[in-house]
Amino acid sequence: MKKLLKLVAILFSAFLIVGCSKPKITKEQQDNIATRIYRNYDIQEIEFLSFTKNDSTGTYYLRIKLNGDDKKETVLSIYDLSILEKSEGEMSLSPHEYFDDIKRPNIINDKLGDLNIKITYIGEK
Repeated sequence: MKKLLKLVAILFSAFLIVGCSKPKITKEQQDNIATRIYRNYDIQEIEFLSFTKNDSTGTYYLRIKLNGDDKKETVLSIYDLSILEKSEGEMSLSPHEYFDDIKRPNIINDKLGDLNIKITYIGEK
């Protein structure tokens, strides 16, 4: 009986730890997102605010703020984490009317090393 209680306690602890663990996003993945946004929008600063997961839908949410402007804060919905591994490609921000004034007329192909923007990563303040 004691072994059964011990097993139940261990299993419960394991489920609790897994359930409470936060999703992680690396600095490199944040750099990839910053590069994709920079290519499409004229930004001088990007602040990564939070990275969460909706367990019922499996969707990840990355909350960002651009140029230190509270009106330029948005949430990116990420359905496939492989998007975080690439710096190539377009990135569109919503709602569009909040970001139209900084949208580039043409996509640029600069790499992150060429970018002259300030990046504040999640967990950094």
